[in-house]
Amino acid sequence: MGVDGILGSRDSKQSKANIARRRKWVKRRETWLVILGVILHAVYMLSIFDIYFKTPIVHGMDLVSPRFSAPAKRLVLLVADGLRADKFFEPDSEGNFRAPFLRSVIMNQGRWGVSHARPPTESRPGHVAIIAGFYEDPSAVTKGWKANPVEFDSVFNRSRHTFSFGSPDIVPIFCGALPHSTWDTYPHEFEDFATDASFLDEWSFDQFQSLLNRSNDDPKLKRFLEQDNLVIFLHLLGCDSNGHAHRPFSSIYLNNVKVVDHIAERVYNLLESYYKDNRTSYIFTADHGMSDKGSHGDGHPSNTDTPLVAWGAGIKHPKPISERDHSHHGLRFVDEHLHDTPIPKEWGLHGIERVDVNQADIAPLMSTLLGLPCPVNSVGNLPLGYVDMKEEEEVEAVLANTKQILNQFLRKSQIKLSHSLYFKPFTPLAQYSSMLNQIEVSLSARDYKAAMQLSENLRSLALEGLHYFQTYDWLMLMTIITLGYIGWMIFLVLHVLQAYTSLLGYISRKEEAVRQKCNSGKVQLWGCLFMGVVSLLLSLERSPPLYHAYFAMTVFLWTQILNEYQFIKALWRDLSGRKFNYIIKLLAIGVVSVFILELLVRSFTERKLYTWCFLVVGAIASIYLYNLFPWRSGIPVFVCLTCWFLSLFTLMPAEIPDNNKLVIASGAMIIVIGFAAKWLDLHADGNKYWLGICKHEMMRQPRFHLLFYLQALLVGLSSVMVFLSTSHRTEKQELHTIHQLMNWCIAGMLCSLLFPYLFDSSVKML
Repeated sequence: MGVDGILGSRDSKQSKANIARRRKWVKRRETWLVILGVILHAVYMLSIFDIYFKTPIVHGMDLVSPRFSAPAKRLVLLVADGLRADKFFEPDSEGNFRAPFLRSVIMNQGRWGVSHARPPTESRPGHVAIIAGFYEDPSAVTKGWKANPVEFDSVFNRSRHTFSFGSPDIVPIFCGALPHSTWDTYPHEFEDFATDASFLDEWSFDQFQSLLNRSNDDPKLKRFLEQDNLVIFLHLLGCDSNGHAHRPFSSIYLNNVKVVDHIAERVYNLLESYYKDNRTSYIFTADHGMSDKGSHGDGHPSNTDTPLVAWGAGIKHPKPISERDHSHHGLRFVDEHLHDTPIPKEWGLHGIERVDVNQADIAPLMSTLLGLPCPVNSVGNLPLGYVDMKEEEEVEAVLANTKQILNQFLRKSQIKLSHSLYFKPFTPLAQYSSMLNQIEVSLSARDYKAAMQLSENLRSLALEGLHYFQTYDWLMLMTIITLGYIGWMIFLVLHVLQAYTSLLGYISRKEEAVRQKCNSGKVQLWGCLFMGVVSLLLSLERSPPLYHAYFAMTVFLWTQILNEYQFIKALWRDLSGRKFNYIIKLLAIGVVSVFILELLVRSFTERKLYTWCFLVVGAIASIYLYNLFPWRSGIPVFVCLTCWFLSLFTLMPAEIPDNNKLVIASGAMIIVIGFAAKWLDLHADGNKYWLGICKHEMMRQPRFHLLFYLQALLVGLSSVMVFLSTSHRTEKQELHTIHQLMNWCIAGMLCSLLFPYLFDSSVKML
């Protein structure tokens, strides 16, 4: 039977010229497909920025001036970079708490809780949420979280003057272009991960203390410090640097918690003795936490849960609670953690009310304490559990917070309306003016409870409206990208069927080539006309240029698919003529393929799925091998036990602390398994099944006869060097030169440069 595909049997009468011509066509087509695939994936990858990394910042909103008196004249913000909530609140191994001063504040002076950050849990996004009140402009990822691609408002902007000291990566973001600020940073060279970084925190405090001391001899500086609406910001980087270098369970990191607590105590004592007016508010928090392996960025609780302690002017005092006061209302924070999460027993704070907040809620809290307008881009909700104000002032503060968020919604709605041909408004806020009037009427009638309820409801709707316009184009973009990827897959399937099966030759004998060409021209013409109409509509809506590229790529792919209409039609006719069992088989293969793909996707978050896979594969493989090898060969049992042993691996946690004993044990196990395999290889002569698997007749002797023992020695040395390097780092000692040389030799020179010359490609490494 003749076929036109590259693979399979062919009619003996087919000329060699046709075969060569056919192969050249396939080669050219596949070269074109590779180029098209690279372009397609590059364009569609950029859609991530238009869908998920679109800036939430808009400009042109008016400030909302508060209608209440400021509880505080000045505010101190202390941010311990990379400080985990659990390491801050829990006691050490001896039962002593690591932050005695701030713990006494929680017990006697102020309020406390957990501030919930939202991924990406990086330093810049965390500080933006705290100081500006919104979750980082995602487009800043293109700048490495270092620069401001779009300028934004912050509490510092609204202050009369800001004093700031800390990291060169954080302080300039907020103060670099701020005229009413005094700030300083240490050099980048100070950030040395090989040492204890707590001295960076001491540097920030020393600069602030020096500032206060200079004010006694500098009248201008003295006037600045005596103004109201003053913000003092100290960025304490030590915990973050020590967490990266030594892990958050190390003695260096845990000692840094004591350092930041001592700095908070000294700052408090210094300012209270300097001003003596009890008009200073203090907020202590962190931008993000730290995972057990010394990293951050994702949404794990160790990264999103940070401590929050507030005290001083305008802050409520501790409120005793009992177990029956605990409620369960199912609301969630931005990191998907439930409200009213039970307090861990080891924290020892069960009798004091815990007030958790979203990280962006801290910005309106600071603005309210200073009597300032909230930052215009803030999406934070004022946490009333921290504010000590009269009922009327509380309502006014929440109303100001609501109006500020509502102004953002109205501005985004206006921008989208001016660009859209068919505008879909956010209907729940169609009558927002009447809602504001109702709030004012309730305030005039001194019905503060009703006014508070109406303000909070309006604020919630405004936040929903902001999300609505932030994701306004998502459905359209996701639909066109999905259609594009589906089109790409169908296009590739058609190519495989045409080039590597007999279908094309079978079908081409039954279809007219001339008709195919005519239809192809019509399809391309309609495709160009459709794309022209789409481009015109996108231009009228002032859509970004990439929107045109997404549509163009998708329309192009489906035009190419429709070009193969005759082939697809004939393919469908061919499938319709097949037996029912054949169709069922194809559907079963498709279902199994989709199931495997979904399993792979789910395994990114559910590692335990691999455990079940290994258990099932081990059982099925042993039964299958039983039909090929007898049980006495040991092969079916060996395969089954190996798969079941591997199933234990995915039950273990993905992150574990430094464990030198585990490293040594792993190295020893590898060596033992290697020697066992070596022994089996040498004594497999009595077992023809193992002999066939080892393929002794295909093996050649290595050029270096002691290669196996050299490999075993290097595995042992690697384990020992990991132990020595970790021990030196934990004890704050520099790694000896001889140790560094051995590490480089083992990892680089011997393994990468010499090993390829010591064995043939057929020799298996250990």
